This record gives sequence, structure tokens and C-alpha cells, in this order.
Amino acid sequence: MQDVTNRKYHNSINCYTAKLTAAILLGEKNRNCCCNFYRSCNLVFSYLAEPNFSENKVYVFDYESVLLSGLPEKGLARAGIRIKSKVEISGIGPKLCLIKIHSIEAAEYNGVWPTSSFSRSLKLTQLLTGQLSNPIKFEYSSGHVGNIMAPDSVSDDGLNIYRGILNVLELSIKKMQHSYSLQEAGIGGICNTMYAIQENKRANLVYVTKSKDLNSCEEKVQMVTGSAYTYPCQTCQQRNKNSQATATYNYKIKYTRNEALITQADVEEIHEFAPFNEITGGNAIVEARQKFALTDVLKHTTEVPLKEFKIRGSLQYQFGSELLQLPVHLFTIKDVERQIEESLQDLVESTSEQLPSDAPAKALKLLHLFRAASEENYESVWKQLSSRQAYRRYILDIISAVANHRALRFLRHKMERQEVTNWEATQAVLVALHSSPPTQDVMEEATIIVKKHCPRSSTVLGKVCHLSYASLCHKQCSSSDSCSECLQLLHGFAGEALSKSNIEEITLALKALGNVGHPASIKHIKKFLPGYATGASDLPLKVHATAVVALKNIGKKDPKMVQAITLEIFLTQKNHPRIRMLAAAVLLETKPGLPILMTLADAVLKEPSMQVTSFIYSYLRALGRSTDPDLQVMASACRIAVRALSPKFDRSGYQFSKVFRFSMFKDSLMSGLAAKYLVLNNAGSLIPTVAISQLQAHFLGRVADPLEVGITAERVQEIFAKGYSPNGDWETRYDFKEILKKLSDWKAFSSDKPFASGYLKMFGQELFFGGLDKNAIQNALQAWYGPDEKIPSIKRIISSLQSGVGRQWTKALLSSEIRRIVPTCTGFPTETSFYYSSITKAAGNVQAQITPSPKSDFRLTDLLNANIRLRSKMSLRLAKEMIFVVGINTHTVQAGLEAHIKMSAQVPVNVVATAHMKEKNIKIEIPPCKDEINIITARSKTFAVTRNIGDLAASKMTPVLQPEAVPDIMKMSFDSDSASGETDKIKERQSAEDISSGNSFSFGQSSQKERFVQSLCSNASTFGIQVCIERKSIHAAFIKNVPLHYLVGEHTFKMSFKPVSSEAPIEKIQFTIQAGDQAPTKMVRLVKFEDPEAQVSSRKKAIKRVKKILDDNDYQGTRKSRSSSSSASSTSGSAESKVRSPSSSDSDKRPPQGSTQINLKTRQSKAKAKKFYPFGDSGSSSSSGSSSSSSGSSSSSSSRDSSSSSNSRSGSSNSKSGSSSSKSSSSSSSKSDGSDSSSSSKSRSSSSCKSSSNSSKGSSSSCKGSSSSSSKSRSSSHKGRSSSSNSKDSSSSSTGSSSTSKTSGIKQKAKKQSKTKTFPLASTAEGQRSVREQKRKTQTNSSSSRSSSSRSTSSGTSSSSESSSASHHHSKYDRQAEKKYVKSQFNSHSTVDVSAEREYQLSKVYQLHFRSAHIHWHPDHKISSSSESSSSESGRSHSNSSSSGSRSHSGTSSSSSHHHGETAGHSSRKSHVSSEISIHHSHGCSLTHERNFLGDVIPPGITIVAQAVRSDNRNQGYQATAYVHSDAAKVDVQLVVVQLAETDWKVCADAVLLPLKAQARVRWGKECRDFRIAATATTGQLARKPAVQLKVQWRRLPSWIKKTSTAFMQYIPGAALVLGFSEAHQRNPSHEFIVRAAATSPRTIDTVIKAPGVTLYYQALRLPFTLPLGPSPAYETRDITAWNLFSEIASQIAQEDQSTCEIRERDFKTFDHVSHTYSFNKSCSLIVVQDCTEHPKFIITTRKVDSQSFTREVHINTTSVNITICSAANSSLLVTCNEEQVLAQRGICDYEKEDVKISKNGRTVTVEAPALGLKNAAFDGVILKVTLASWMRGKTCGVCGNNDREKHNELLMPNQKLAHSSSAFVHSWVLLEETCSGGCKLQRSYVKLNRNPTIDGEESVCYSVDPVLKCMKACTPIEKTSVKVGFHCFPKDTVVNLLEWQRSSNKKSASEDVVESVDADIDCNCAGDCS
Repeated sequence: MQDVTNRKYHNSINCYTAKLTAAILLGEKNRNCCCNFYRSCNLVFSYLAEPNFSENKVYVFDYESVLLSGLPEKGLARAGIRIKSKVEISGIGPKLCLIKIHSIEAAEYNGVWPTSSFSRSLKLTQLLTGQLSNPIKFEYSSGHVGNIMAPDSVSDDGLNIYRGILNVLELSIKKMQHSYSLQEAGIGGICNTMYAIQENKRANLVYVTKSKDLNSCEEKVQMVTGSAYTYPCQTCQQRNKNSQATATYNYKIKYTRNEALITQADVEEIHEFAPFNEITGGNAIVEARQKFALTDVLKHTTEVPLKEFKIRGSLQYQFGSELLQLPVHLFTIKDVERQIEESLQDLVESTSEQLPSDAPAKALKLLHLFRAASEENYESVWKQLSSRQAYRRYILDIISAVANHRALRFLRHKMERQEVTNWEATQAVLVALHSSPPTQDVMEEATIIVKKHCPRSSTVLGKVCHLSYASLCHKQCSSSDSCSECLQLLHGFAGEALSKSNIEEITLALKALGNVGHPASIKHIKKFLPGYATGASDLPLKVHATAVVALKNIGKKDPKMVQAITLEIFLTQKNHPRIRMLAAAVLLETKPGLPILMTLADAVLKEPSMQVTSFIYSYLRALGRSTDPDLQVMASACRIAVRALSPKFDRSGYQFSKVFRFSMFKDSLMSGLAAKYLVLNNAGSLIPTVAISQLQAHFLGRVADPLEVGITAERVQEIFAKGYSPNGDWETRYDFKEILKKLSDWKAFSSDKPFASGYLKMFGQELFFGGLDKNAIQNALQAWYGPDEKIPSIKRIISSLQSGVGRQWTKALLSSEIRRIVPTCTGFPTETSFYYSSITKAAGNVQAQITPSPKSDFRLTDLLNANIRLRSKMSLRLAKEMIFVVGINTHTVQAGLEAHIKMSAQVPVNVVATAHMKEKNIKIEIPPCKDEINIITARSKTFAVTRNIGDLAASKMTPVLQPEAVPDIMKMSFDSDSASGETDKIKERQSAEDISSGNSFSFGQSSQKERFVQSLCSNASTFGIQVCIERKSIHAAFIKNVPLHYLVGEHTFKMSFKPVSSEAPIEKIQFTIQAGDQAPTKMVRLVKFEDPEAQVSSRKKAIKRVKKILDDNDYQGTRKSRSSSSSASSTSGSAESKVRSPSSSDSDKRPPQGSTQINLKTRQSKAKAKKFYPFGDSGSSSSSGSSSSSSGSSSSSSSRDSSSSSNSRSGSSNSKSGSSSSKSSSSSSSKSDGSDSSSSSKSRSSSSCKSSSNSSKGSSSSCKGSSSSSSKSRSSSHKGRSSSSNSKDSSSSSTGSSSTSKTSGIKQKAKKQSKTKTFPLASTAEGQRSVREQKRKTQTNSSSSRSSSSRSTSSGTSSSSESSSASHHHSKYDRQAEKKYVKSQFNSHSTVDVSAEREYQLSKVYQLHFRSAHIHWHPDHKISSSSESSSSESGRSHSNSSSSGSRSHSGTSSSSSHHHGETAGHSSRKSHVSSEISIHHSHGCSLTHERNFLGDVIPPGITIVAQAVRSDNRNQGYQATAYVHSDAAKVDVQLVVVQLAETDWKVCADAVLLPLKAQARVRWGKECRDFRIAATATTGQLARKPAVQLKVQWRRLPSWIKKTSTAFMQYIPGAALVLGFSEAHQRNPSHEFIVRAAATSPRTIDTVIKAPGVTLYYQALRLPFTLPLGPSPAYETRDITAWNLFSEIASQIAQEDQSTCEIRERDFKTFDHVSHTYSFNKSCSLIVVQDCTEHPKFIITTRKVDSQSFTREVHINTTSVNITICSAANSSLLVTCNEEQVLAQRGICDYEKEDVKISKNGRTVTVEAPALGLKNAAFDGVILKVTLASWMRGKTCGVCGNNDREKHNELLMPNQKLAHSSSAFVHSWVLLEETCSGGCKLQRSYVKLNRNPTIDGEESVCYSVDPVLKCMKACTPIEKTSVKVGFHCFPKDTVVNLLEWQRSSNKKSASEDVVESVDADIDCNCAGDCS
């Protein structure tokens, strides 16, 4: 193709050359003779003339332009306009033409495309005719349009329509080429243009095709507003184009001899907008077409109007009314002031009572009017209406959103005249400056406001004003380079603040510079960074942090410079760790490359601070997992950097700094969201020092940071720990500073005044910051009440509440106005805009009655003893509207798509609350629901809209998608024409037709509501209310399944409260809460449980009749049985058990199906023998030993439940039971999983259970008879491991006789029943007697059990010795052994177990066996542990865990090891065929079944009554009573909910909390027996890995729960697949849900989820945090109740975070567990630990009493007392407090004075001052131990260290420098004295190095930087030691002696050139005066 083009080109050149040569040589006459010779030449260059318009001619054209907006698919509505007209163009001079438009005909399109048609609009025609009535001039030469000239009467909009016509005439024809590209000017800018030219030589026509790429333009004409705070995502824009535009021009040009004339031109331009992925997300289009056809050429002269034509620009589009015109409102503005008043009145009146959904639209209309108004209008409206509060609020809100210089000037005048309060000014300035564009006029007004009316103090107005001005400056710098004026203002502000050393102003200036984010501010910010300016290091820490963070926004514009600065700050280890971490965070925000990241990684490897190490490692790891497109290159580099680091960094604990990041990006939407959480912790305390949360969003190819919140909590943990006032007065009688002056250059730790501070950023701009202290609260109140108002006191506020307070607050806000306007070829602009407006209204009236009435000296604490009645009526209403527009928007016409999203919400509160705080009683009354209340209403609908200003009544809004256009597939039928052989056709038929034709596939007629509307109501008829949710969705996804089409259409969501009719009217709804001792008095109905068996006595006679029949066939179905342990045989096969428990509520109503005869036969004996336990096993009210056969997962719920309560375990067992006896027939059977056959044995015996109880020591009970556990049995040896059986051996037959089996069962039963826990309220005498009986019976039963077990040969049972060991009760338990066992359980994952690892590797994770390892608690604080296997695999009989805290421990010596997988299920199914189920029925003493209702023995802890008070005074409502019983072993909680009416419906919830296990159940229905859900959480092991398991089981569930769960489960596999889970095919129980998680490493877990019908698993699931794997802490037994639960948890956390320092004679261990060996000075005091904040609260020193002994004395100075502890002559310790001896008398062990407590225990004296941070200090004369409170971390100093969990800075001296040796460190904390009379004869002196080292090639003299201990004058050293000291050196020639060096002030900042060891004196001998 290229060759053909080249040949044509060369032929054209040759032809042209030949013609030219012939003309020259032969002359004009003879030239034609050569025509035949050159016939082959092309006529490409026959059109030498270019398009032009001749003078004295009028060219008449037919012109038509069409502009349509909508979705490209057919069947959806579009909107647009069409203009037809006549265009006359006349040549009026050289290169000058006149264009005139007449005969205009305008039409609108609003309907379904393409079936609808344009409708003519007369009003729009008149409007356009008026705009285009005046002709204009334009320059035209060689196809190019030059300047355009028009009179002033021609509007900008009309002139742009002219430009659209002239744009067609713009041609750039090159004479030498057929196709070419160039940059061509047009209406949209200078854009890339491609030309293709073809010629029809016979017709003298040339066809020109011109294509424009409107995306690639140098001077693109567009207007974008509202997105200045976002920044582009370059990678996203390369992958996806959200907006594209192109235009194609087709010309037909007629050539004559002298001119070229455009006879026809067709233009088609398409603008495409794709909010999501342009390929798979859907798009909206704006299509513009032009037709330009020549109809006539008239030869006459055109008269030019006698008007002044001014140059009005070129062909490029000029913006006119688009900026002022809101796209959603179109109306005529005549009298703007009157219209403002009317609209304002309408808005106020409509929102006075309610808040309608159209209120935001009215606010937008008012905004439009204010934008069209002048300052005079503002002033007039303000004078008339500002005195009325409702009008005043709206005026200020709307004017602030006007966003122009006139609005700012109006606000400035109001601030000058103080006509607005500071609070009103703050809100107005915040909105105005952030909304305004950075025009020159706006910047001038904003500068005046900042200079004159914004205080630089720490007021709210000053902060908001400066920060908002900086944001406006940011917008100016982003749009243009001329922002020097605002930068100069802010830079000067920072310089002045630094010169005054005003920390508040410095902070404000730095934050303002951070908002601007301009690189020119870097040199000013450097002045506040450590290491960059002299004196910067002395600035507070928060100034350094603010300066570092200010570089973040600058890094987006100049990343290289910011990277260099932040990297240097990070690598400087002397900088504070917080500053270094913030610098690293800013550095990583600049997206550095691999070299910088590897530099960070290398620095981390050498980093001594664990805080910095943990922060950097977690940050790099989080970035490495990012899915953001713009971070992929950096993420890859971060993964490489992480690999270079040690994995040990991944195991840092919670106390170290971390970064957590989550990101999600969807390519189908080209949108994403990322959340980041930074935790900076300096001292390793529980509460982080700095917490920063950031949110980032990717959308439309741009990145935004919508929200960022940062909180700095310096003293929050201190406040929480002791309720400590941050502004306390620390003026004390002891001046610590006098003591600390004796130290060398002591510096207090910097402490900020506010104990908490924070900041708020939106879209990268800081809006506000502040601290929480007294001044901040004062400023906030002053801003609220005004500068002239006196802030009311607490008593005044209480008094006003008593008289009644009413407040109303309304806020109108235009939150977002994003607009993008581009011109089209027609001259009309197309706009894509988004508006988000809202109105919030809060109103309330509160009145309080306080008894007794507050007195003059009233305090807030008095309210705790008062009775308060509070009547409040409040309402919160929200109305929000979001509008998305695509289409035309001018002040005359609007046509396009509008998507309206309206949301309204209201929360009415009408409450009367009465609180009796002292009596712990609260009563709340609310009125009943009488009318329908819409709580939340949201609606979204998309319209095709056409409006024109001339005929607003004809405005039309057509839904883009009509509901009737949506096909219903359920109404379609398949029609096949087989006879004709044609293709089958699908025809849509109405349901009525289907019914009439007898279509069997018809589902009946469904209305539109049934098709699209889904509603759900939850009825609470008890309280006369129902909650209804209604959802409607009509979308266009049936046309194209893309995200945009899902949004287009109509969507509605509504949640409402509706009244429900009742028998009697409900007067009010009353809630009563009573806690404490008075809880029983508020019970409306007594809680009692009825025995279900007592209700079915009439059934017993029928059972007796059946029993007689069954006795004769008693043994027909049985086979020869084997001897077995007490494990009931269970089988699997069906998904649901056919046999229910004989004692369940419904089993008595119908005979069981498919069960054995024994079930019915034994019913009568059970009814006689059992006792009803409402909180026992809900599956059966029979004994724990009962079980039955099942073809499902388990035989019955009773067999499932009883198995967990009859597990055999080591140690003693506890059970709660009353004294009772029962007789029943029993039998036992056992089965081994995996065997092909099973055996059953049947035995009968009568048993009696006798139990006695002890209230303090436990109990014992003996049970004579045989027992068995159902479903499965377990036994564990004394080592805590379950014995397993071989499946092959388990099939062997037992040879024991029936009598032997019976005897064994009886003995095992007796052994089991001998270990039960007694009732806790029994007498002590009975308990002691029971203990003696238990010891005797335990020995007897153990021996019996061993003999019985030895005769049993059935495999799968434990050995007799193991059974004996398991049943033996150890009276003395070794706690060390217990700790070792617990430790082994937690550390088992690190042990090398080849078999376990092989099992883990070969087996799938979902097939592994979970072994629970929970600690069983006893009242005597002894722990017995066992390893229990929990089975839940398919084919197994699974058991419910007992919800009781204690378990009865079976003494049986046999245990069946259950195998998992299909083998077990297959074996069970085979055994079911060959075996007959034998039921062993007896009264068991299991705690699970005999758990008593706590309400029978203890009163409720809390009573809650929710009652509907009816007019007939009948009880209607619910009552909830909670019972809590706690001891050292467990916490037992029971909750019972009953109806106030006398019904048997109840809800029972009970829970047991153990250290490593938690159980909970919820049951409800008739006597809590209809439905049941149980959950058990257990810790254990999964293939030797630490694991946790959550098991949820249920029996029967209501239909609505089943329906909801079934619908929910349909989404589980898909959601799991998206999250990375794998699915396994495995049969799971139908009534069980299990979640298991095993820790495979500190950062990964294996997860298994087993639900009915699905098994999901995820191996190596990464966690965002580190698991605390390791030895578990020793459990401290403590009574926990419902009232002290949270306080105890807080106490445990605080204890864990405490730290202890230990001082001995020759060594010491710091708070951070660093040990040092050094002998202390003999006669001088040493600072052990002190509070190193600005206001020290305590100091502890010690000194030797005698240098020849180890005795010491300790001094503890606090803010209130001075305590001295020293040794006495009798080797006891003497204690003095304020020079007064205490604890001297016998029998007195405690002494308290103010906040200090002194206690003495033997030779140990303990001092406690928790309020001061000193937990305790214990001294026994030799060893001193100091324990600090958790909130003192990082705030101490002394030889014990700074207590910050960092070991690299332990040797910190008083001058905040690190010592070079332990000896130098200890010497720095020695307290010296002025004279030697006190015993300390040392002084500090600087020394000279005894050698002259060579420094920088010169011999030097060196002096120590830090002083060294030396003896005083007239003293000689007795003992010396070596210390390492730094030396600063001078050239030897420099005349500097030691005395001059000591006097010099430069030694503090002098550098250390060498470090040498020198001698220091530690003991001296003095003679004479040694002062």
C-alpha cells in the first residue's frame, strides 16, 4: 500500500514537471498537443485554489446540528436538541467575511432511543433567534478562520454557536500529499488532526476526511473545578481512559477554475465518559452531529450592519454562563433580591418542622441565586433577615458556598464589624476558602482576612483561618506558578514565630506550609528540623514531628528533595525514634526506588531501636502486598527489601510500632480503596503514643486521600490508670530540683501540656488540630458562647437544665461540586458534573429534675447520690442529595442525563428517663408508635432531562429505563415450530396469555410490585410496632451486564417503623433496669420451670400398656454381646436423626419411629427416676447415661450432649447435684470406629445416687449401679494423652460373660459417681464427711475398676494401670509440673516430632484431628489438664459440649479411639446393619444434666423489664433476669427471658468462662426446649500446632433462621473462592458448624471451616499481626463477677505492662531487663529511679551505711512525704516518715499518709504510691526492688533506666547522653554533697588525657567532655576504678588549659574525638577541711 502511494506521488511530480516544460518550450498554443502523451498523469494538483468566499457573493447553506446525551444502547432514553437554520456567508472584503443565521428551528429530543422523535420547541426557537439575530464578522483565508468580531449585543453563548459553524470551515489542505497529520486549531483547542484526501476528477470534486483526536490537544479548552485536592494516578490513566473524545469531518469540495467551494460537510463528534473500566464497565456518550450543505450562491453585495464590531477572540471556545449556571436548576432571574427572600423563606418554612427530601435541592436553588446576586443584595438580605436565627444560619451557610470574591468580601465586612460570632466566622471561613477558586480577586480578599481578622493565637478561628488560607494557596500553586504572594505571607509567619519561640505559632505555621505543599517551603521547614539549623535541636519534639510531616505534600511535587531530607533524618540515630519513624513514613509516601529501599533495609539490620525496626519492617511488608496500580513497582521493590531482612523482625509484639495496611483494587471498576493504620510507640506502653489512620481512594484515574486522623496520646494511659488530673498542681513541700542540681547537667524529659492531641485531614489538607487541655476547652466554649459572653459554670448549666433547655441547629452544606466542561463542535458545551449537598437538622428540648436540689457548693460527684428525672425530646434529621449530570448546560437550555440520589433519615427520640444512681435503678419511658415513621429512605433514579428557559413548563424528565421495558424471563415461553423446520423462536407472552392457553410453565400473573419490590417486616406486636424494610431495584443490566447499567434505572430502599394494632391501646413502653440487691424487687413475674414429664402424666398409662407387650420380645433382636466400656454405639448414614430423645418435649406427643424396642420399654422407669434440671442438657431431661441409636450424625441430642459430660479425665472431678436416688434399667455397649462389626450387651441393674455437699471444699457422692456414656467415650491417662485403639484389634470378640460385664459396669458406675462436685451452699460438716467417704470409696472403686478392666479383652480400652492413675485424686498437686505442662502445650509447635510433622504434611488440613487441651480448674487452685479429641468428621457420632464449667470424670478404663474420614463412616454404617442398639439407662450424676437453675439459690444480679403499659392494665412485655455465680475456677452466667403474661415460653442463655475454654448456649421455646444453639470455643492442637476451635451446634431452628441461613450459604462458596479459600468434598454433620485455626507460624494460620454441605480451608493465611506464641502466663485465681469483670481485665493488662528494677550489692537489673555488674560507691547516695518529667513526683536513692557491710539505707521522696528505711541494731528495719518513726510498735504493719502507704512484712518494708506512678518499692535491708505503674514507661531515669523496653539506650546519663561504660553510667547518677561531713567525699572534675593522640595529622591535647569522680581537696583516694570517657581534642599548639576548659561553655556541645579509659575515685580518706 505504501508503494502505491509513493508511485502516485512520484507520478504527480513527473506529470507536473512535464506540463511545465511543455508550456515553456512549445508555448501555450502547442501545449495541448502533448495531452495524449501525459494522459497517464493524475489530476491531483488540479485544485490549486483553496476554500474561500468571494466578494460580492452570498453563499447560502442549510445547517443542522444535533446534540444527544445518553447511554449508547438502544431501548434507553436520551435527551438532546436539534437546531436547523439557514446560514449565509458573504465575502465583504479581502480575507473578511460576514456570517448570518436566520430561519432557525429548534427541537428537543426526550425519549427512548431510537424510536422517539424530535419535538419542535417554539420557545427555544425564539430564544435562539434572539441570540443569533445579529451577524458577525470573521477573518477567513486559505481555509483558516482568524479573528472573530461581533457587537456587544451578541452573547457569549450565541457567539459560541457561531464558532461551532465556523469550526466546520477550518481546513488545512496540503497540495503535495494525500494523507498527513498536523496540529490544527479548532473550537476545542489545537489538536492532533489526520487528513485523507480523494479526488473525483470527472466531477471536479475532492473528498476530504478529517479526524481529530480531542484527547491530544496542546491548548485544550476545558474547565475543571472541584478536584484540586486530588492528584493523577499515572498508571491508572495509562491502563484506562475515563473520558475520550474524537471528531470526524467529511467534506465535499467543488472546484472551479478560480475557486474551491465547500458544498457539503458532515461532522460527527463523540464524547465518551466511562466512570469504571472503559471496556467492561460501561460508558455514557454525548454525540454531536453537524450537516452543512450549500444550497445557493447569490451574486449581490451584502449590507454590513452599522454596529461596532469588536474582536471577541478566535475560533477557540470562550466560557460564558456555564460557570454560574448550576446544571440542575433553570429559571429566570428578574428581581434577584426578591427571589432570594422568597426562596429563603420557602427553605426555612419547609424545614422548620420536618426536613423534606427536596430541601437540598431548594438550598442549591438558593445558592444559584446568591451567585447571581451582588454585594448590595447580600447586605440588604442580611439587614432584613439576620436577626431571625433560622434565616441567619442559612444565609451564612449559603454565602460561604457561593465561592467568589463578593462572598468573601461580605464575610470580611461582617468580621470587621463583629456582626458574626467567632463560631459563625470559623464555619464560614472554613467553607468559603475551601470552596473558592484561586482567582486574583479571591486571593486578595483572603489575604486581607488572614492578615487583619485571623488571630495567630491558638484559638479555633486562628487555626482554621490559616489552614484554610494555606489550602487556597495550594490550589493557586497547582493551577499556576504565580503563588509567591501567599507563600511569602506564610513564610513570614513561620519566621516570626521562630524568632519569638512561640511553639503554638510555630506549629500552626508548619502545618500551614504542609497544606500548601510547595517546594519553595523546604528551606523554611529545614529551620525546624534537627540537624539542619542551629538551635533546631532544642525545639520540642512535637515541633520536629510537625516539620517532618509538613514535607509529605511537598513530596508529591519534588520527591527527590524530600527523599534526601527524610532519609538523612532517618539514618541519624541520635534523632528521636518518633521523628525517625515519621521521616520514614514520609519517605515511603514519595514512592522511592529500590536503591533507597535497600538503604532502609540495611539500616534496619544495624538499628538498635526495636521501635524503629518493627515500624520499618511492618511498613515494607505491608507495601509489598499492595494491589494499588501506582504502587506495583514499589511493591516489588519492597518485597525484595523484606527478603533481605531477618524474619525475627516479624515476631515483634504489640508494644512495638507497627504499620497495618489493607488495599483492594478492582480492575473491572478501575477503582480501589486502601486503608493504613500507623502505630508509633516510643516507650512500648499499652496505648500507642501516636496513632494515624489514613484512607485512600482510586477513582476516575485519580487518587484522593479522603480522610486522615491522627491522635497523639502522651498521658492517656496515665489518666486511665489512676484518674489523674492533667493540670494538677505539683507545688510540693519538697523541692526535687534542689536535689537534681547535684547531678551533672540534669535535663528533664520534654512533656507536652495536653495529655492528648489530634488532627483531622480531608483530601490531604489539614482542617483542624488541637489538644485536650484546660485552655483548649476554654477556647472551644468561648467560640461557642462568643467573646462577650461569660462562660457558664457547672451549677448554672444544671440550673438551666432544671428549668428546661431547648436548642436547634441546622447546617446546609455543599460538600462537593466537581465539574468538567468541554465544548462540542456544535458550539454548545457538554458538562460532566457531580454535586453533593446536604442539610442536617438537630433539635432538642431537655428538662431535668434533680432530688435533692443542688446546693451552692454543688459538685458533679453529688449527682451519684441524687435521683434524676430527665425528660428529653430530640430529633436528628438528615437530607442528602447527590446529582450526577452528563449533557448540555447553559443558562438557556439544558439537555442530558441526570442521576439523582436522595437520602433522608430521621432519628426521633422522645424519652423520659429516671435514674436512682445510689439504688442502681434506671427507668426509661417512651411513647408508643402511633404513626408510620420513615427512619431511612434512599432513592436513586436516572432521567433524561430537557429544559429551556423560555418554556420551563414544558420541561421534561423521562426515566432512562421504563419498568415496562424490563423483560421478565418468568413470563417468556419457548415456542418451537417443528413442522416448518424453521429455527426455534422465543416469544415474550403475558402471563394472562399463558394462563388462557394452558401453558404448564406459567407461574401466574405478577404485578410490577411483585417483580421489582421486595419487602420484609419484623413484627413486635408486644410493643405495638413493626420494622419494615422495602427495596426496589430496576436496572438496565439485562441490556448489557456492566456495572454502569446496574446503577442506571431506579433503586429504592426504605426502613420504617409502623404501628401494629392490639387488643387494648398501648399507653407507653417502659423499660426498667434494676441492679444490685434490689433486683428481685423489680421482678414482675417469678421465674420457675415446670417438669415436662409432669405435664404428660396421661401418657404414662399408654406407655405401661406398651411395656407389657415389649417385655415378651425383649431379647429377640439382640445378639451375643462383647464386654465393652461405657460408650454407646452410634451410627451414621442419614443426615437427620429419626429418633428423638424420649424425654424431649415432642417425644411424648408421638411415638418414636425407627427406634429399638428398649426405648419405649424404659420410658416408664425414666419418668419415675429422673429429676428435672432446666439448665442441664436440653436435649434430654433423662440421665446422662442415656443414649439411643441413630442413622444420622448421632442417635439423639441426649446422647450427643451426655458424651461431653462423661469424658474420662485425669484429676478429680466436680459435679453439682442434689441428694436424689433413682432406679432404672441399664445396659452398656461399645463400638470401635473402623471395625466391621459391633457388639452390644444388655444388662439391668438398679442404682442409687447419693450425694452430699460442702460449701467450701467440694463434695463427693457415691453412685451404685452401672453407667455408660453415650455416643463416644474417652479416657485419658495421667499424662494427659488419650489412648488409641487399633481398628484391626477392635474387631476381635470379647469372651467375658454377661455377668462379668454387668459387674464391671456397676463398678465403673460407682467409680464415676464418686467424683462429683457438691452443691455450694451445703453445710461444712457434711462436706468434711463427704471428703472422708470419697477417699475410701475412691480407693475401693479404683481397685474394683482395675480388676474389672483386666478381665475385659476388648481392644480400644485403656490399660488398668492408666485407668487407676486417671481416677486417683492427687491431694498434692505440683504447680511446677503444671506450669511445665502448660508450657509444653504452647511450645509444642517448635518440638521435633517426625510422626506429627509427617501427619501434617501428608494429610489435608481439613482431615487433621483436633485435640483440645483445656485446663480444668478446682477450688483449691489445682489444675488438671487433659488432651481431649473432639470429633466432628463425617460418619461420626458427634457430641455437644456441656455448658457447665465442671465435668464429671468417668472412671471407666476403656476408651474408643475415633478415626476420621470416610473409613469411620463406612465402618459405622456396616456396624449399624449387624448390631442392635442396647440402651444403658440410669440416673447419672453428671454436672451437665444436673446443673441447677441459679435462681433457685441466689437472687438475680440484674433485672430488666420491657413492658408495654396497656389501658386495661394487663401485663404485656418481657422480663430478663441475669444470674452470675463466680469463683476461682470459673464464671457461670445464666440469663432467663420470660413473657410477662403467664405463658411457658422462655429464652434461656447460659455461659461458662474457663481460662482456655468458653461455652455458651441459647435455648428458647416452651420451657426453653423447642430450639437450641450451642457454641464452644476451645484451645488445643491440630497436628501438634497450637490451635483454637469454635464449634456451633443446634438441634431445631425456626423456619426463618433456616431460610436465612440457606440463602446465606449460597454465597459462601463464591465469597470463599474470592478470598482464596479452597473447597473440599466431605460429608459434614447437618447440625454442626466448626471453625478451626492452627498457628503454623507467628504470622500464618491454617483455617478450616466445616459447615453443612461445604468444607473450606485456607493454608498459610497471612495475619496482619503477630501471634503471641509462647508459654502461657501463670493463672492467678481471682473472684470475677459481672461487676468487676472489666476492671479485672484492665488490672490484668496493667500488671502485664508493669516493670521491676532490682538493686543488689554487686549488680543490678534495669526495668528493661538488662543486667549490669558493678559495685556502687560506698558513702555517696545513688539515684536508683526518679520521675524525669518536668514535675517530678518521686525519687528513690540509696547509700551504704557501712563500707564493711552490705547494709544499706533507702530514701524515698515523694511530693508529700520523705521516707527513710535503714537497718537497726537488732537487724530489723527502721522506717521514718517525715522524720517521724513509724511501724515501730508490734502488731502495726501498715501506715498511710496522703497518697503513700507503708507496710511491713517480716524484714521487708514496702512503700506504695500508685497515684504517683510508684507501684511499690520493697526493701529487705540488702535487696531493693522497685515496680512502676504501666503509665510511667519512658518517663523515668536513674540507674534503673528509662523503662521504655529499649535496651540500646540503657546507659543514659542525666544529660541525655549515652555513657561509654557501666561504671561511667553509675557514676553519673551519684549524688554529691558540698562538704565531706555527710560522708560523701567525692566531686566531679574534668580531666586531661595523659597522652597526646594524633588527630587529623596533628598532635593534640584532649580534655574530657563529661566530668569524672575525683576526691575533694585535702582527700586522698583509697579505691579507684576505670571508666570510659569521651575526649575533645585541640591542637597541641593551642593554648587551652584544663581550667579554661572547665570554665568553657562549649564543652556541652563539643564533639568526642577519642574515647579512653581513665581512673575515677570511688572512696577517699580526708584529713582536715575537705570542703
